[in-house]
Amino acid sequence: MLIGVVLAHAALIAEARGLAPLLLLDEPAVHLDEARRSALWAELAGLQAQVFLTGTDAEVFAPLRGMAEFVRTGGGGLA
Repeated sequence: MLIGVVLAHAALIAEARGLAPLLLLDEPAVHLDEARRSALWAELAGLQAQVFLTGTDAEVFAPLRGMAEFVRTGGGGLA
């Protein structure tokens, strides 16, 4: 439910200002099943916003390959 509230708020800001806000979603998919994750990815793509997603399981984000940039942390740097 919280993800829905955040996305609805971002959509309202985009409508009012003509520009969607930058979103930072920390582990947004951790409690979602595959169907709901797919719906989340589609919603984020349609929002036309810059979105930063964090997660510890890279496979959860596999459907975003080709439309997202992936950055991995470790060893004191980014890769």
